[in-house]
Amino acid sequence: MTAETDTPETGPAPRAPRGPQEKRIAGIWSAFLRAPDPPANVSFFTLGGYSLGLMRLGLRLQQEFGIVIPVPDLFENTTIESQAVLVRKLLEQSPGR
Repeated sequence: MTAETDTPETGPAPRAPRGPQEKRIAGIWSAFLRAPDPPANVSFFTLGGYSLGLMRLGLRLQQEFGIVIPVPDLFENTTIESQAVLVRKLLEQSPGR
């Protein structure tokens, strides 16, 4: 751990989204939060989101990817990074894929 990039108080340094799903999710977050370039590893709530907003974001993700995201999963995955992992998992479990 270095003081500039990773401390117990602040966590890992913010990083840009990478990979197609993270970038698609980041675009949705950006439009929803009205903030350009949201970091992939920072919580939706840290960036100014709120509970009802996360529910609305979940609906938008469901539309974008054609999947059903259980509400508890949304609240357990509040970063772009973790939502991309969740989306990949749900896409793999979807019938006909």
